[in-house]
Amino acid sequence: MHISPNDTKQYRYLTLENGLRVLLIHDEDAQKSAAALAVNVGHFDDPIHREGLAHYLEHMLFLGTEKFPHVGEFQSFISQHGGKNNAWTGTEHTCFFFDIASNEYPEALDRFSQFFIAPLFNPEALDKERQAVESEFRLKLKDDMRRIYQVHKEVVNPAHPFSKFSVGNVETLSDITDSDGNQTHSIRDEIIDFYQQNYSADLMTATLIGPHSLAQLEQ
Repeated sequence: MHISPNDTKQYRYLTLENGLRVLLIHDEDAQKSAAALAVNVGHFDDPIHREGLAHYLEHMLFLGTEKFPHVGEFQSFISQHGGKNNAWTGTEHTCFFFDIASNEYPEALDRFSQFFIAPLFNPEALDKERQAVESEFRLKLKDDMRRIYQVHKEVVNPAHPFSKFSVGNVETLSDITDSDGNQTHSIRDEIIDFYQQNYSADLMTATLIGPHSLAQLEQ
């Protein structure tokens, strides 16, 4: 690893037994601690009949896990301890991140890690979060930069995954029924299948930074 002589931070790179690649950064001057985890999956990977699924999954992972089942518990814990959190879904990657007061970092990491271990995909939260995706979609309709981005999608080769509708809305993310009204595709089943197929540790990278020692960060 090449480090600038003006860089006082310390670094350690490792790969966990499950294949997760991790970069640890000790910064003795850090005011808070932070972490980010990227998954090598994005809207290019959306099924043709489920455009926006990767983005919808990103939203759903924040809504309860087996260890911390209460919806909103993670966000509440982070904000109560001076931090913030967010996530984004790109073409080929999805990234989750947060920062927090350093003394609460181990607790925050425990909560954060459960997104990628045992999410609940709470049925009661599915529709609410689908509406959140719909709101995000409608907000982007008024964004000129987003309109230009959509023009690019319209004129590229339609066989290329870039042409897919990346955000999703209530139409693309609802249960699918046949002409008799019988459900043929459950969005919850499909989002769980998508998660199980794509959210694998060997497709993930994580970065941890804070005032803790490299040994503490590795632990």
